[in-house]
Amino acid sequence: MTQTRYDKPAGSHAPRPVALILGASSGIGREFARRYAREGFDVILVARSRDALAELALEISETHTVEAQVRVADLSRRDDVSSIAAVIDSLPRLDHMVFSAGSAPEGDLTRSDPVSLRSMVDLNITALTLLGRAAVIRMRRSGRGTIINIASVAGYQPTPYLAAYGASKSYVRTFSEALYEENRRHGVRVIAVSPGDTDTPMNPGAARGKRQPEDVVDTAWRALSGRAPAVIDGARNRALAGLARLLPTRATLLIAERMFRSQA
Repeated sequence: MTQTRYDKPAGSHAPRPVALILGASSGIGREFARRYAREGFDVILVARSRDALAELALEISETHTVEAQVRVADLSRRDDVSSIAAVIDSLPRLDHMVFSAGSAPEGDLTRSDPVSLRSMVDLNITALTLLGRAAVIRMRRSGRGTIINIASVAGYQPTPYLAAYGASKSYVRTFSEALYEENRRHGVRVIAVSPGDTDTPMNPGAARGKRQPEDVVDTAWRALSGRAPAVIDGARNRALAGLARLLPTRATLLIAERMFRSQA
């Protein structure tokens, strides 16, 4: 793991809130970084792509009077997760953390690459859990803080041909909801945000009704003032998730199998 700092302009000495963005190099994570900078947060940007992070950090530091730090790390790797956990513990302050890193291998499980599956579990579940633990410990010391975990509407029902990914995102949601209840009395706000079909590098291509990363960030930002432990981005996605909860599991499986059969 390496670090680069992009300083705020000279003459700006007031302490600022700090947001740690995991998976900041593209998509939803990148838009969270821009939003936090616009709201006056110093940001710490974490992802694998040094060039993408450096470009974003430079953009943020030049556009807003904030500081942007870059830390290159692969959160599917145990050593890099441990390094970021140590960073969290050592920060002078940590006000918000967003876990937006993730991977989504798709298709029939029998044809999935075992290495990719293990990497997905290590990233979507293990890294999120360990870094969530580190953030909660750090934030409890301050008596305040916010954790935003990016889940998915795929986590609201079993999803054939996205079986492992959907299950991992179900974990993200229920883990976040449990953390929400554990930490309310400690002043720490935890929320899971579940996008649906969103225009990101992980989900490219045109589609009817596809949401934008900015929409997901706006949904998360509005939800922070409420008390819900989880929120779904977009009215259509909320309706689909609600329907999945009302229908018998067998019916939702049949519908989902037809929807995702092309990805088998």
